[in-house]
Amino acid sequence: MTCTPLTESDLSYHTDGLSDRDTYLTVASACLSEALPGDLTGWYRVDLANPPVKVWYDDPQAYRMGDVRDAVIAEHPVVAHRLAHPESEPVLRVSDRISDRVFRSSRVYREVFVPLGARYQLTISTDGDDTVTSGWIVKRSVRDFTETDLRHARRLQPLLALLNTIYSYSPVRRTDSARIEEARRRARLTVRELDVLTLLANGLSAHQIARLRRISVRTVRKHLENIYQKLGCHDRLLAVNKARSLGLLRSAQGALAGSGDRTSHPGNRPVVG
Repeated sequence: MTCTPLTESDLSYHTDGLSDRDTYLTVASACLSEALPGDLTGWYRVDLANPPVKVWYDDPQAYRMGDVRDAVIAEHPVVAHRLAHPESEPVLRVSDRISDRVFRSSRVYREVFVPLGARYQLTISTDGDDTVTSGWIVKRSVRDFTETDLRHARRLQPLLALLNTIYSYSPVRRTDSARIEEARRRARLTVRELDVLTLLANGLSAHQIARLRRISVRTVRKHLENIYQKLGCHDRLLAVNKARSLGLLRSAQGALAGSGDRTSHPGNRPVVG
């Protein structure tokens, strides 16, 4: 399979300004499917303290075997490795962790991969610790992922991790959108300044904002100078607190996906186990 050289800039462009997490998952999945062709692309979150496993697939037919998946997920070679070593390489093939012969004799392969017609998997982890791991998966029925595929995935992983942070929250309600727009005008912020301020409130650094929005760090810092001046603040924490008090940010941040929010799959399918 030949990979389309999707760049960070391409992915950033296509995912800029999306209204909610479900839209983001749909768009990002389409981008990954072009960059890393496979038979199934999806997003997952494993939280050992808050089961079941949360999944999102680009194919509605893949929504099955929830109980089986929950029963064997801890045995998945990549999931087990990421939970044990959360600081390890975030882009992994199943074959990087276990031989094909051993994997095909495992419960995970028999009970999860075979029903989906899959044999190989590439995982792009976006966050995690010793109890939580999440990221993107691409499954194939024939031919394992190549070193070229791994290079493409590694180039995209830092941006996917940033996007996972930004779109971790529940959708912006229309009432929030109207209120925020009115507050933006009162504060005399430009649309881009509000965007930078929102990303700042989500915990992104100037370098991360620059990468995400395809602008220079110098430009981000200039936006921050303007924001601080207009809000009468001199640092990040004060600016974010002032922004909240002025109604420039959402009134309530949603729970992380996988912790109870009902982000849905196209066709109103929830993110489910």
